[in-house]
Amino acid sequence: MKNWLKSSLCVAGLVGCLSLGLAGCGVQTDIKNQSNEIIYNGSVVSVVGDEIIFSNAYKSDDITSMSDYKSFANTAYLATTSSDGLVDVYTSPEKVTKLKSEVTGFGNMYSFVYGNNIYYAAPNKHKTSENQHVFTYVSFFLFFFDGSGTKEFLTTNSYDTATAQIRALKFGDNAYLFVYDGTALNVIDLQNDKVTLISDKATSVALPHEGEKWNGTVYYSEDKEHSYGQSGNAVKKYSLSESQSTNLSLSQNYTISFTGRTGDELFFTRTHTPTSVSNTFKEDATVFEGLELSTAGKSFYSASVSNVYATGGGNLQEGYLFTSSLSGNEQIMYMSSSSTQPQVFLANGDYSELLLVYGDLVYYSTSEGINYKVISSGEVVNVVSDMTIETSKLGYDFYETEQGAKPNLKNIYFYAQREYAEDDETEEEERDTGKYLYTVAANGQGKVKLVAEVDNPDSNSPNVALIASLSVVGGLVLIGGVVATIIIVKKKRGY
Repeated sequence: MKNWLKSSLCVAGLVGCLSLGLAGCGVQTDIKNQSNEIIYNGSVVSVVGDEIIFSNAYKSDDITSMSDYKSFANTAYLATTSSDGLVDVYTSPEKVTKLKSEVTGFGNMYSFVYGNNIYYAAPNKHKTSENQHVFTYVSFFLFFFDGSGTKEFLTTNSYDTATAQIRALKFGDNAYLFVYDGTALNVIDLQNDKVTLISDKATSVALPHEGEKWNGTVYYSEDKEHSYGQSGNAVKKYSLSESQSTNLSLSQNYTISFTGRTGDELFFTRTHTPTSVSNTFKEDATVFEGLELSTAGKSFYSASVSNVYATGGGNLQEGYLFTSSLSGNEQIMYMSSSSTQPQVFLANGDYSELLLVYGDLVYYSTSEGINYKVISSGEVVNVVSDMTIETSKLGYDFYETEQGAKPNLKNIYFYAQREYAEDDETEEEERDTGKYLYTVAANGQGKVKLVAEVDNPDSNSPNVALIASLSVVGGLVLIGGVVATIIIVKKKRGY
């Protein structure tokens, strides 16, 4: 655990605090969340009624210095606006309120709403004991809609983007955030923000997707020490109800690696030393008893898989969508629940990134835009075209439905390079090439609209104007001719 020094700037006689991006400073909003469920809309946005809480812009470049961070925070900050105020593809909404000057639109972005708080990730700004920044680590915060401030509750000590998983999950009446950084697996109880370290050496983890029903048990693997001539790893499960881990039995010289999960169906590879063949098996966690993770009669596919999603439901054929490599090229595969042979759903050259699987629809990006493909019919519908998009990020929201009914997708949200009207007189070399948030109807009909603030990202922050109006003389601040004292308070907190 590390102690971090934080400084807050207090000006006597002022109400509230200056928005300098410091934990503890808050912006009051009128957002009122009536739901007791986790509101997760794909990390890019969180939609509460008519309010859209979002990361204003997206930055794919690496952050290597605090100068980079501050520059990115000028546009890629946390903000909110009303869906009623969206205009067109060229014009920002009349009112975009900046909530935090943290960088929230980045490669490892993650956000959701629970209660009257929004939880979000940001690049780590803390220094190591060697006085170095490691921006690739990730910090997690909650922001209070009532303006009472911001709280940081976890910063990772590593982060492997290729294997990391973050999931906001409900179990029973309680909500939890699981953070697997590629090595350490933590769970945060969102009722009290208590952080529990489940494992500090996990090699793979099986977590359900957001919104899925599950048994409240997380499965994971760890390396273990061996006697001479032996191999294999350890497999464990962690129960939220019992708040403890249990070892699962595993034959010597076998190595288990979890590669996916849908609800309580676990997908994993099992390799036996000295062979290196990795078949994928499927285990139903609700029916297997005891402590044995067996493979008899549970073969799923003759190769390793990833990104496994359950499809269909209701009146639709149920099945699985997943990615797997064929002849060295990664393909998106589909297999109905009544079949044992998957088929290529999207070939390697047909897509850039798999973005969303929802019922019978599969959204994916290409070099030219965003499409969805209907599983049952094979129909392909173009949703976004003629824009330079960020291919890896997608948000979404839903139509309101009756309690218990599965809602239909309403809108999608994506990042794209700023659009300029044909009659815009801005010189080509002076045009903004940053990627900002846009939205369009999920069915591809209707007009694309700009969600983000693009013309003057800092203009809506009253604190920025206040800061600009301050004149500092020695240790005093002149505010409209009134002298106020600057007090520097250093707080020491442990994380």
